[in-house]
Amino acid sequence: MTWVVLPNMAQRFQAFAGTANATLTCRSCHGPDPESVAYRMPRGLPALDPAHLPEASDTDQRGRTAKFMIETVTPTMADLLGEPSYDPKTERGFGCFKCHPAVGSSERSAP
Repeated sequence: MTWVVLPNMAQRFQAFAGTANATLTCRSCHGPDPESVAYRMPRGLPALDPAHLPEASDTDQRGRTAKFMIETVTPTMADLLGEPSYDPKTERGFGCFKCHPAVGSSERSAP
């Protein structure tokens, strides 16, 4: 993860944010104490409501973020991890809930 995921994803998040400096760290996704939970996921990211996910077509910041997550983050992570992308028909593959807990789940979402 440190040598493949972090540099690749940091570069994409930098481009999205329009910043010159990388702000993505292991703790960005795995929470404040990733070592103590063996980097378990989902953990550390905000919970998403599966019934009310933001749409990529929304014109606000949530829509812009959703578009970035759908078109860049999710397929890149699937590729980096060697997993197929999420297929809604089979409900298998790498998708939003590999990193984000679902609203109401028992997964702890650290700040």
